[in-house]
Amino acid sequence: MTLVRNRRTTLVAGGLGAAMVLAVAATSANAAPTPAPKASATPAAVACAPQDGISSTQITLGFVSPKTGPAAANFAGAEQAARLRIDQENAKGGIFGRKIKLIGYDDAGSGSVQASVANKAIQDDKVFGIMLSSSADAMMPYLKQNNVPVTGFSLLALATDRNTFGITGPTVPGVVSTAPLERLKQDGVTKVALMSHNTPGAVNSIKSIAAAVPLAGTGQTNVLTILDSPQGAHDATSEALRIKNSGADGLYTSMYVDGGVSIAQALSQQGVKLKANYLVGLSDPAQIAKAAGPLAGMIGSTYGTTPAGVAGKPGVRTFVNGMKAAGLNPYTAIAPVGFATTDLMITGLKLAGKCPTRQVFINNLRKVKNYTANGLLPVATSFGPGVTALGSPSKCTWFLTVKNGVPVPDKKVTCGKLVDTINNKVVG
Repeated sequence: MTLVRNRRTTLVAGGLGAAMVLAVAATSANAAPTPAPKASATPAAVACAPQDGISSTQITLGFVSPKTGPAAANFAGAEQAARLRIDQENAKGGIFGRKIKLIGYDDAGSGSVQASVANKAIQDDKVFGIMLSSSADAMMPYLKQNNVPVTGFSLLALATDRNTFGITGPTVPGVVSTAPLERLKQDGVTKVALMSHNTPGAVNSIKSIAAAVPLAGTGQTNVLTILDSPQGAHDATSEALRIKNSGADGLYTSMYVDGGVSIAQALSQQGVKLKANYLVGLSDPAQIAKAAGPLAGMIGSTYGTTPAGVAGKPGVRTFVNGMKAAGLNPYTAIAPVGFATTDLMITGLKLAGKCPTRQVFINNLRKVKNYTANGLLPVATSFGPGVTALGSPSKCTWFLTVKNGVPVPDKKVTCGKLVDTINNKVVG
């Protein structure tokens, strides 16, 4: 019997060094004339009405993620990437002369803990807005009540609350992209097994994919759905046997990477050879190397961003080079999400003007129709009306495949259909 145990991915922590700060600043500076002018004075304070998190010199933001608990390893690196993006912006002078201060909060992947840290962030620390990288969403009603801007990813609240912005669009109940099924079809999969661990986001995702199979037009059938795999230690061998006995020739797994790796190992031990095995979040060469043989040929992806190995994308290059210069790992699935989530918050603050308010931030960011984080997202996100009044989910994913122990990005992004599994129709 194979047991899954949580293993933290260790990243080399560190902020953006002074050399990097100077390098970032230098890239946008013109050559100094002769004689060099005197250093410009600090921008004059703008007279604005009092706002939580906004002073004449500083903007205070919060970042909520699980630093402890069973989800910690899967979300490691998100806050560090967020701090990198803030360091880059501060090195250019901040936003209208205001430097950004980030306060990190640990929600432990728990709804009750998250509700508590959100209260502290808003009531005690007076943050202007919150970036979210977590599978928990218990704080959303409270943040909506206080009209707090939120940027993040893959939570149902990002589809229903006007103050929330998902980097890949709103996660709409019942509406799902068929891109994973299209990618499995490329490898000849006709009988699909679907599996998730028992968190609301993962369960909803797999339920929607299961309902989408007959609507996808890919000629596939769903032969097995597992929705109750524990987040922590569990019997991977029995789950592998269920997959084997179902007759599936392809697997789509939405769970923490350690869990998905253990399923792949158990399948190998049982002699099961699938045509394709897709694990959401599999992208880190270190994790792949540690697991060795059983991951050969597996399909992976980040959580909606362009993989780090894709060339020709300025946003990807900026992210990867910045992470490496700071001694951080750019290849995890969640780190680019933390970076893009923070970039989106910075974009909203710039659009809000010299005297930002939460309402102006929300109103102006809702007008954006082509957000890509400078290419860090594979396709543009619109925050205006689409499938919902708050936009449309992304129907495209940039997949990668493990070859010779290395994650190799596909040559191009894979796009599917958006299907409404509640009303049984294609909507995009």
